[in-house]
Amino acid sequence: MDEINNMKNNTQKLVIASITAIIGALMFVAPVLAATTATLSPATVNVTAGRQFSIAVSVNPQGTANYAEKIEINYPASILEVKSFTLGNNWMALTQPGYDSTDNINGILIRTAGYPAGLSSATAFGTVTFYAKKSGNGTIKIGSNSLAFQASAQSAVIGNAIVFTVTAPVVAPKPSTIVENTPVTLETEQAVVEESALSTEPTNQVEPISQVAAVSTAVPQGNGNTWIWILVVITILAIIGWGIYVSRKNREN
Repeated sequence: MDEINNMKNNTQKLVIASITAIIGALMFVAPVLAATTATLSPATVNVTAGRQFSIAVSVNPQGTANYAEKIEINYPASILEVKSFTLGNNWMALTQPGYDSTDNINGILIRTAGYPAGLSSATAFGTVTFYAKKSGNGTIKIGSNSLAFQASAQSAVIGNAIVFTVTAPVVAPKPSTIVENTPVTLETEQAVVEESALSTEPTNQVEPISQVAAVSTAVPQGNGNTWIWILVVITILAIIGWGIYVSRKNREN
């Protein structure tokens, strides 16, 4: 009877010890599985619509050797568009479906790469270049499907989120069409007169003098005396003509 009780006690102790060991092992493994972090920088971005900006991505296994990383980045596709991604040094891209994609419709970027020598401390993973399509604000964050690959296991990668603000471009004011009045000075008037004199082309043509002008020159100008002078001229011409007539008659006789 005592032996049976001792066996039962020993069995219970063994079970309790096993459960304790399992819980302890899980408590030890849990932080390892969630140890790798991914960091986006800078923490905030301010940019004008129509311009590009870059975000650096780094990973940190925090002492646990990693040999590959799958990084997912989420962003609002209505405001931003991924233009390019450049891997850091010593990484080898994994381009299989599901591990390498750029979705500018749903705003998901996935890049996976191996690190042949393994890494256990903070390492630059790559650089993302975004294009700001329009004004707005939001966040760029590490996606929940990010994974870290160890020698014989894989674990989730946790990461931060950064805040961005896209402002509308400043519209330059239209140039004024108002013409300022320039004060006229004596120097300005002289310059205008000289320019007019230089621009006048000399002419050698002599305008014909009209008969009216000739008569006007011969007859003194005046308001009431004009007709008197005309009558005097006519009278003189009549006397001369009469003298010529009388002289001829005398010769004939």
